Amino acid sequence: MVDLIELGKKAIEAAISEGAEQVDVYVTLARFVAVNIERGGIKLCDTTYDHGIGVRAYFKGGMGFTSSQKLDIDSAIRAGRRAAKQAKQAQPDPDFVSLPEPKKAPFTLELYDRELAEMEVERIVELACEMIDAAKVSEDIIVNGGASCYHYRRAIVNSLGVEVESEGTGVNFSAFCIVRRGDDVGSYYEWDAGRRLKDVDPVKVGRRAGETCLKFLGAKRVETKPMTVVFNFLPASSIVFSALAAANAESVQRRRSFLVGKLGKKIAPEILTVYDDGTVNYGLRSSVYDGEGVPKRRICVIDKGVLKTYLHNSYTANKAKVENNACAVRGYGGPPGIGFSNVQISLGDWSLDEMIEETREGIFISAGGIGADPVTGSISTSIDFGFKIENGEIAYPIKGALIGGNALEMLANIDAISKEYREEPGNIFPAIRVRNVKIAG
Repeated sequence: MVDLIELGKKAIEAAISEGAEQVDVYVTLARFVAVNIERGGIKLCDTTYDHGIGVRAYFKGGMGFTSSQKLDIDSAIRAGRRAAKQAKQAQPDPDFVSLPEPKKAPFTLELYDRELAEMEVERIVELACEMIDAAKVSEDIIVNGGASCYHYRRAIVNSLGVEVESEGTGVNFSAFCIVRRGDDVGSYYEWDAGRRLKDVDPVKVGRRAGETCLKFLGAKRVETKPMTVVFNFLPASSIVFSALAAANAESVQRRRSFLVGKLGKKIAPEILTVYDDGTVNYGLRSSVYDGEGVPKRRICVIDKGVLKTYLHNSYTANKAKVENNACAVRGYGGPPGIGFSNVQISLGDWSLDEMIEETREGIFISAGGIGADPVTGSISTSIDFGFKIENGEIAYPIKGALIGGNALEMLANIDAISKEYREEPGNIFPAIRVRNVKIAG
């Protein structure tokens, strides 16, 4: 078995001997098993082994980076030397302070499932076929989608003494169902993911996609005007994701975020509180340490509508002279970036039915979501799976409609959050209602 920590140390030694002042190394070894579904059949089966090492070196603040897909000592040494040479040629960065010092996490996490780690493609195919069969609630439904599982080992080592290693697994199922009856078409997308096989239900994914696609037959167009929109559990999460993506401290410091200058200010009503929690057992995006070896934590990003923090890695935290909240993410192919982990939205007092019943006229978005530009906050997104609400009831499916506007406006116009929610491991997504949303029919 490859000793990932030892490879990291060899790369660091080589970089330091070449003149680097500080160095960190990310090493990973992963196996992916996947099947692709087209028109109700297994189109492709694939097993991929992906491994690599990424070395980041600093000299007078200037950074050099090198990666390699060979996991052996000679390749690690060469990568370390190249990164150090590049660092000495790089422009000095006065904002670089230091890589993180070692700090032991006060918790452990379960992220590994032996059944997934040892799963072969035949078993994934079997589960995918169960999903396909469940989706065929009508003979004329066409099923596309996929299924996959993965197993990884990762290590992060730096020249200041950080040495952390982790192992985890994951599994994903998705189904996109289409039904055509004459000129009429209905479709729907559903998915499920987890760290353990017991966390997912491919039959439920298929059945929900198949049954719901039938409900989108007979879609009609809607008027162009502002309306109240009720976002179902997963679409509601996209509103929050837009805010978290814009809370990237690097983007803020470069003034490329619609949340520049919003720290400590109210960006949503008091009913909205959002946590980023990477410390949940078997959470989809959980980890004991972030991409630089800093212990993860539970962060309150939005507290009763107020933006409480940006998401930092070590560089942005040092530059801003604030505590690092451990949001570094990385692969072996590039230096660390910044990202959120498991998202937990605090629950409200409404049932989903009440949110719809109290809407005289509006739109219910069952799946999909909004995509806000993280720089400007502008939104222009098609409504792929929506229903018209009339007099507090779901009236008919809609087609050819768009959502427009701005993410800050949408956050400010939230007026209800449900007490019901969808839980994907580590994540809590209630439904959210937003008033005065621009709809183009």
